[in-house]
Amino acid sequence: MNILLIIYSAGKASGGHYHSLDQLSKELGKGIKLNVVSFGPVSSPVLTSNPFFKYHIPFAGIYNLLSLFKHLGKLIRSESISLIHCFDTESLNWMLILPSTFKIPIVLNKCGGPNPLRKNWQHADSIILFSKENFNWFDSNIHYNANDYHLIPNRVTKLDLLPIEKRTLTKDTSKINFMRVSRLGGAYEKTLWDTLKMINVLNDKFPVHLYIVGRIQDEIRFSKFVDVINRDNLPVTIITDDRASRGADFLYLADFVIGTGRSFMEALSLGIPSLTPAVNMDWPVLVLKENFNQLFSSNFSERSVADSSSKINNENRIVKLLLDNQSYLLAQEEANLLFQNYFYLKGVGEKYFDVYNRVITKERNRIKLIIKNLLYIIKTIISN
Repeated sequence: MNILLIIYSAGKASGGHYHSLDQLSKELGKGIKLNVVSFGPVSSPVLTSNPFFKYHIPFAGIYNLLSLFKHLGKLIRSESISLIHCFDTESLNWMLILPSTFKIPIVLNKCGGPNPLRKNWQHADSIILFSKENFNWFDSNIHYNANDYHLIPNRVTKLDLLPIEKRTLTKDTSKINFMRVSRLGGAYEKTLWDTLKMINVLNDKFPVHLYIVGRIQDEIRFSKFVDVINRDNLPVTIITDDRASRGADFLYLADFVIGTGRSFMEALSLGIPSLTPAVNMDWPVLVLKENFNQLFSSNFSERSVADSSSKINNENRIVKLLLDNQSYLLAQEEANLLFQNYFYLKGVGEKYFDVYNRVITKERNRIKLIIKNLLYIIKTIISN
């Protein structure tokens, strides 16, 4: 079996699903042959050092379609590709109409995010879902066959702290260090506002410090946060240069992480007690075993709803960990256990291989698949 893992690469090309593809491919590559390819207006800095990365194909829409045909057709023939695994819907829509892919089964990853707005969303020969929230949506949808979608939330390698010789900042152990790793000035603004509220209150009683790490999407929108930080003289360090493309490299600085989606899971892999936003809270929620499933159900996103116990006890729970070292150590153990049980990539290859084998052996009809996706294909072509 020889798999083509493909992703459309745009913007900063360093968001969570690029890191998921990078780490997942390294696990899958232990058992099958892999080829990782990106196409789009930019090359992803996350994927360039991936051991299975073939190349990036510059692509600016329909005017580059012949070039895309040529590059992928050559790769598919030379590597005898048996299955295409698309890591986003943009790549799915282009792969569906490429002549060289017509006889090759296609798997789609939906890497979290909100549920689709349309009841009859995109289709593939099989769909792999990271999010329990998304799985429940598919499970209650008459347009999808239960055999064609699969919940596999494992998507994070157990991280190692960055070696001391590569660290560009020194951790101040006299401080209690919080960290938020995220795109800035776009999505997740509520999370950052809530984090600043929390730091403002805690700063009156504790020696706290906040690190904000990420690439800026919108300078004007992000400047509003900077204005508040300066106005209130908050203890904040902001890292937005090229190093922020690998925000996890700075986790050695963190005693607590305010995480959403993948950033939350990466923090758990290091046993770092972590918080996540909730729509009905104005502070991030400390995630514990008792409220984990409630927050996991919406993938630790800003769509999460905190339970009544978290609403009442959240501040006290956080303060307890700041005051009591034994409680903090227990929270570290709990974070690591949650990671092991739910998100660790180790051994997940068997689940993917099972999906791949089912798809390769089942009957397929590409024309019907194109018809099911036609509205999305047309939208993708027009928008490019």
